[in-house]
Amino acid sequence: MAALRQAPSLSRAGELLGVTRSALSHRIAELERQLGVSLVRQSGRCAVLTDDANALLAVMGDALDRIEAAVAPLKRRRQQLRISTVATFASHWLIPRLADWQRQQPEIELAISTTTRTIDLSTEDFDCAIRHGLGEWKGLKSILLFRETLVPIARSDVAALSAASTLIRARSRFRDWNRWWRACDQRNDPPERGMVVETRAQAMDAALAGAGIAMMDEAYAMPHLIAGRLRKLGATVTLPEGYYLIAPVASGRRTNIMRPLQEWLINQAQQAHNSIVTRNDL
Repeated sequence: MAALRQAPSLSRAGELLGVTRSALSHRIAELERQLGVSLVRQSGRCAVLTDDANALLAVMGDALDRIEAAVAPLKRRRQQLRISTVATFASHWLIPRLADWQRQQPEIELAISTTTRTIDLSTEDFDCAIRHGLGEWKGLKSILLFRETLVPIARSDVAALSAASTLIRARSRFRDWNRWWRACDQRNDPPERGMVVETRAQAMDAALAGAGIAMMDEAYAMPHLIAGRLRKLGATVTLPEGYYLIAPVASGRRTNIMRPLQEWLINQAQQAHNSIVTRNDL
């Protein structure tokens, strides 16, 4: 009955429910016999709910919503992969590459969710996750996509990194400047003048706006470096941490659908690495 509120006919309501018009008519007729009231009447070519049907739906509304929310994960399309990752990786690395995935695997839909919390792949409705770390997650298999790097970047009109520079720090990665500074054996301490934003995505936006110099993973900054919107103001430092595809050791029937994603991610990471190496050699 709820489908009839969204559709002008039994045929269209049947399509929404995934049943034929005849099957839907029989179900309604059976329910009318059980309740002893009419639930649907014809108005021209349209099927209209009766007052008794609307009253019944009004009482059952909240219960129907709760049932639908509970069964939604169970009804998830078999050709959909759910991925959990962090927002900066999603917006600056994964999402720009999704057009290529859609061309190669049009039948497999990716559903991407971003969060910084630790998820439990054994109990939550995700097939896999892409996480930053050293590659050791108990009870999970992990595949390295690429090592993390640090490089200072700024708008192309910024001449150099100096004691008078404004440093842009991301609160979520506050130690990045100090790690890069020590790795490059810079004298003294990093400049104190600066600004703090919440995420590296915001730090990138601030650098593009000319607000100062941000410390960024070269993989995220590369499109802007190639386009000339940003420039590197120091050496690239490779860190021991990296980005990993992680999944349960035993994926069961999801193994076959996971394999194309794994191969595609590895290929994309390799292409991106080759692009960085080629550009740095120029």
